[in-house]
Amino acid sequence: MPLDVSKVRYISLIRMEGGESVLNIPYAELTVDPDLIAGFVTAVIIFAKTPIRTIRKASYDILIQVGETVLVLLVVDPVPDEAPYRAKLQHILNEVESLHGEKLRHFEGDVRRFREFALTVIKEFPFQSADLNMIPVFTNSGVRIPFRVGNVDHELEQVESFINGKRTVAEIMDLMGHSDEEVQALISILTRYDWIEFKHRLTDSDVLQINDCPEIILDQLRAQYGEALEDVMTKFDGTANINDIVEGLTANINDIVEKPHYDKDALWFLIKKLVEVGCLKSVRAS
Repeated sequence: MPLDVSKVRYISLIRMEGGESVLNIPYAELTVDPDLIAGFVTAVIIFAKTPIRTIRKASYDILIQVGETVLVLLVVDPVPDEAPYRAKLQHILNEVESLHGEKLRHFEGDVRRFREFALTVIKEFPFQSADLNMIPVFTNSGVRIPFRVGNVDHELEQVESFINGKRTVAEIMDLMGHSDEEVQALISILTRYDWIEFKHRLTDSDVLQINDCPEIILDQLRAQYGEALEDVMTKFDGTANINDIVEGLTANINDIVEKPHYDKDALWFLIKKLVEVGCLKSVRAS
């Protein structure tokens, strides 16, 4: 059975010797303080020396993978098969002990050095699975990413440089010299912290309607496109698809001599522009 990342609520890395939590990544709201969960698991595993791998609660399960220097704790909605989740936990465990084993053995209390490892965790458990055919676009509502330091910051800057409001997730993957899993992880981070949202690429079958947009934008567009703007805007009433409207406006001039006719590529450019600035919005695909 495949892994469902939507069921993941919280991941924590806890040092075995002292019980300190060195990295915490919240995925969803919990009714219980995750620090209490981590403390409870630490007490059971470290102090009681009980070989427990799963703790089941009424509304969630706690999956535990124990290594020599650290344990990885996953809080997840009840799942029918732990195997795919546990395999990823083991990979995280192997990676953190390989990269940071000595730091964990000689821990000096500074957990900041472990923040970059968040990207390794999120590669295994992305915050969400992005639709490869969707186009990421920047928002104005991004919030601070707590582990955006060092290499994580560098990688996020790279993926951000490929986001231009026109490329799909799949196209960004093709352009970047990273694994698909890493690009998915980076995009999921930007989505989780509200730096990007998604739109779909317009197709012939999309149905659009006029949307409220500032008059100043309409004035700028009128100055640029003149009569073509009005001809296009009046056609989008939420019933006809783009193909029908474009075909009507590009009909052979000998057919309807009293109406202006436009180049198809120019019309598509204008329609995309109107969607981009918010003057047209999608209703449905027919």
